[in-house]
Amino acid sequence: MLKKLLLLFICFFFLIPFSVKAVGIDEYADAFKIDLEKDTLPTLEEIKEFFFNQDTLYNTHYRSVFDLTGEFDAEFYQTISEYGMREKRLKWDDEEAILEVLNALPKDMYQYIGPMLFTIPNMSEKILNMPGIKETKNRFPTRIADAVKDIEDIEFVSPFLYHLLRPEVWGEVDENIEYPKPHRMHPKVVYDADFYKAVRKLVPPEKYNQDKSFSDKLERGDLRTISPTKNDLLTAADVQAFLNTLDSVEEWGKQNNRLYKIYQITTMWESFEMSKPDNKVPVAGLRDIVNPCQRLVQKATIIGEELSLAQVVAKQGFSLNEWAYTCDKTVKAYRLSQIPGYMVLAIRRYQKGLDDEEVKRLSPRMQKVRFVTMQAIIDMYKAPLNDVREVRKHRKALHDKWFKNDFKIVGTPVTGAD
Repeated sequence: MLKKLLLLFICFFFLIPFSVKAVGIDEYADAFKIDLEKDTLPTLEEIKEFFFNQDTLYNTHYRSVFDLTGEFDAEFYQTISEYGMREKRLKWDDEEAILEVLNALPKDMYQYIGPMLFTIPNMSEKILNMPGIKETKNRFPTRIADAVKDIEDIEFVSPFLYHLLRPEVWGEVDENIEYPKPHRMHPKVVYDADFYKAVRKLVPPEKYNQDKSFSDKLERGDLRTISPTKNDLLTAADVQAFLNTLDSVEEWGKQNNRLYKIYQITTMWESFEMSKPDNKVPVAGLRDIVNPCQRLVQKATIIGEELSLAQVVAKQGFSLNEWAYTCDKTVKAYRLSQIPGYMVLAIRRYQKGLDDEEVKRLSPRMQKVRFVTMQAIIDMYKAPLNDVREVRKHRKALHDKWFKNDFKIVGTPVTGAD
């Protein structure tokens, strides 16, 4: 299942430069909204009952070899023995969705995806025999970035990482872009020594030295927010308090098999949510990426560990919900403070409704996937300028904390390494 999710993620990664109609913004604007006070969560028993009793492609009629004792299921034997003599095959899970994604990609991208597909167990033969994919079996990409060409034994890298070899990932472009040469121009405003001398009298430069404080007075950023909600602006003190909880929260996850429980409920809850008729997010994992800490609190609540987590964050004066809101606002502001140019371009193209013709070629299901994926990207980077300013004061400390834990909070990804 993890390989399938990785496959879909990598495929959508190549689709980021495309965009969709602006009408999708209205349809999915609230797809990732969370209200920790009002949202009704399913119980662990409900999720398990659904997950372990959902229809599957193939029913083995047993979970362990100990279940094979006693009378044999004659009806099951009859069905499976006849099926073994048929030529008709069962359709592979998500086969049509993956075919649509591959058909929407430029053919020169196949060399980065095809070799990976051949390593996935029981991958659909229809996908592996696609023209362009079939030829990539056991082949290393022919077009790789100059930045990685000289790495020793680069040809032995995992096929799941071939997409990182693309020159575009490293900012290398084949086009020879000619830029205008800069020319020195006469300033419009002539330097006036008397004017700046007057300014220095009003604002003494010594007050702004790096080793001195800007002001002796406390400012808003120096104070904690009282009972922060998801709509309150961050302060530098809020970010520092959240920073102080990270080590304790990670330690909480390592105790009593909590990390295993979080991973387990993540898989089951995703399946449970996607089965709902009113589900707006058909792509697994997007909710966790957009709001990692609010989802973590909800998962802890479902598995009955919310009290122990609340005791950890309370040492810094947070309630559980306050910590989750502060965490997610910090994560989004951190992302926005270093958002790459190509992501800005993708978001702007989406909001302006460019490349509509590309989207019309997709099936209705894949159009929905594109809409909600782009909406998730927008929400990932949605942060007010004030939050970005306050987070920048602690950006290095945040980077160092997350770097130790592979940029995750109790197994939930918060951001990519910069």
